[in-house]
This record gives sequence, C-alpha cells and structure tokens, in this order.
Amino acid sequence: MVRLEWTFAEFYMDGGTTRFIDRLASSLGIHGSEIKMVSVYEGSLILDYYIYSQYNDPNELATL
Repeated sequence: MVRLEWTFAEFYMDGGTTRFIDRLASSLGIHGSEIKMVSVYEGSLILDYYIYSQYNDPNELATL
C-alpha cells in the first residue's frame, strides 16, 4: 500500500493505475503483469496493490 499526496483527479489525469503500474514495474525490474491493483481510495489517495510471481517463488518475491 502506498499513500500519495495527490487528489483522485490528479492521479487519473496523470495516467492513473496504468501509469502507476508501469512505473512500479520499471523500478522493480519486473513485468507490469506481475502487479495487480486492488483498490484506489480517495483522500490522500491511497493505492493498494499486490505483487506476485508467476512461479509463486517466495525467494523471488522477498528479493523484490
């Protein structure tokens, strides 16, 4: 989970969940398909996401 100092409107005007996933995947060196957005809450804009390994390897996830 991450909290951003953006409004809901600002987040979606800047690409929303797609852009967030792309940036997170790039910074972690993984494919965007390995990140699932669970929810986006308005307020201070809270993003809840899940990162998984296609092989369900706990060591790989711990490294990320």
